[in-house]
Amino acid sequence: MLKIQNEIKLNSHDMYTHFSNIASKYQSVRTLDTKPILYIKDKLKEKAKISMADIGCGDGRYSLEFLRCFDNSFYIHCIDNNENMLKSLEYHLVEQNITNFCVRQSDANRLPLENDSIDCIVTFNAIHHFDVPKFLSESLRALKDEGYFFIYTRLRNQNSRSIWGEHFPLFTENEDRLYELDELEQHIKNADMSIHSTRVFGYSRTSSLDRLVHQSQNSHYSTFALYDKETFDESLEIFQQNIKKNFDDLEKIKWYDENILIEIRK
Repeated sequence: MLKIQNEIKLNSHDMYTHFSNIASKYQSVRTLDTKPILYIKDKLKEKAKISMADIGCGDGRYSLEFLRCFDNSFYIHCIDNNENMLKSLEYHLVEQNITNFCVRQSDANRLPLENDSIDCIVTFNAIHHFDVPKFLSESLRALKDEGYFFIYTRLRNQNSRSIWGEHFPLFTENEDRLYELDELEQHIKNADMSIHSTRVFGYSRTSSLDRLVHQSQNSHYSTFALYDKETFDESLEIFQQNIKKNFDDLEKIKWYDENILIEIRK
């Protein structure tokens, strides 16, 4: 019988190892959502020069999209605690002759940014890895007056409605790091900050069963690293059976994902 893997929850060292191992293939297994990037770009259109920090930037998929959206008056600080992820990021950006960025290895609890120095802070699909009160305090310290702060994440209820939450055994139960909106609201309130707006972004996804299996086997969500091998293998087998029972075309499996973007202003 499948068991929730509470006894093997990864500590920070294990999670660091997980992301180090997946860094070289991360771009090939993750999906990039461009809608929130364009939304944030529109919010920042009145600013002549923009200094941004991307916290928990990983291999820089979102950093690169921001760099493509703006001209050379835009500068981005790419901050992550994983050296391999940052090496991958730097390689991809330098390869494209991009120079208006810097790479800084640090966790989100102690940002390597000067006080009142950043126009906009963003974090994409990473806040569940942070000590949220410390991260919010550090972000408030680093933001300029009238600065923007965007948190893009999926809530627990959104996660449970994904194709993984609905069809991959124990995915929702094992993933206890995500937040609900009211929990994030309380953290933000405790940090003497306030939410300016929230927006849910929905995505119609299409994939093949082979692609979904490949993604899960390569831990495209760190949730999969929370399984031991035996439980993962058994869960993957049941997942494939569930998909075959619920979808007619295994080359074009369709579902709907949601994420939320929280906008905070200083």
